[in-house]
Amino acid sequence: MTTLAQIIAKTSVRPGSVMAWWLGGTGFVFKTSTGTQVYVDPYFSNCVARIFGVERTGPPPIPVEEAAPDLVVATHWHEDHLDPEGLPILARRSQCRFLGPPSCRSRLLGWLVPAERVTALSAGESHTFRDVRIIAVAARHLAGIPGWETPDAIGLLIETEGLRIYHTGDTEYDLRLRALAYDKERPIDAMLTVINGVGGNMNAHEAALLAWQISPRTLIPMHHILWKDFTGGAQATLDPALLADTYHRLGGTGQVAALAVGEGVEIVRSAGG
Repeated sequence: MTTLAQIIAKTSVRPGSVMAWWLGGTGFVFKTSTGTQVYVDPYFSNCVARIFGVERTGPPPIPVEEAAPDLVVATHWHEDHLDPEGLPILARRSQCRFLGPPSCRSRLLGWLVPAERVTALSAGESHTFRDVRIIAVAARHLAGIPGWETPDAIGLLIETEGLRIYHTGDTEYDLRLRALAYDKERPIDAMLTVINGVGGNMNAHEAALLAWQISPRTLIPMHHILWKDFTGGAQATLDPALLADTYHRLGGTGQVAALAVGEGVEIVRSAGG
């Protein structure tokens, strides 16, 4: 059977577009027309089960032994975003580069990843890797667990192929994020947004409001499928249909693409881009 990693490797991406595959949680693989593969927040292991007793829903769609990233980006250091089991293995078996907030860099260095392969990135800063430019934007991720504070958590603007892709990372609704809509000459082509509503994240209604304000061409929900037998309580919003319904009721006109884990989607230019 052909694996997801093999599918990604064999996929030819059209110039002017990007392919994105969902890994579950906030994890994605992005591939450009030149073949560059960027992994964001890949969670390869099941270490959260040993820390918090929360099992993942199923095996990772790409095992760490098959992953072939050129660049790995972490939005913050929480274990399902900066995997303390999977990433050291990945660093030993590949020459990929790593990018993330300073707290992520310190952990990667502690795992003996060579310093020249790890770059820190804080909100307001940018980093160019091959044909991809990544801009760190604000995030407000208050998980509410002592010792798991993430004051340097970030969201990402990924610019490549003439596209702008906004990955919220883990964040609550924050007025600072509305500024992403102000550049009318460079609209957001795709917005990948958390919707789970617990653990310091937007719920589906808040995510819909932000999407309506930002007006992406494509809206992709995330962080609603990762944990087995875990709803997060009464405040959780784990149904992507709730995001779509709220977004369209607000007047949103973009396409809502609710992906299955391992499913890919082609991201193309916004009509006004």
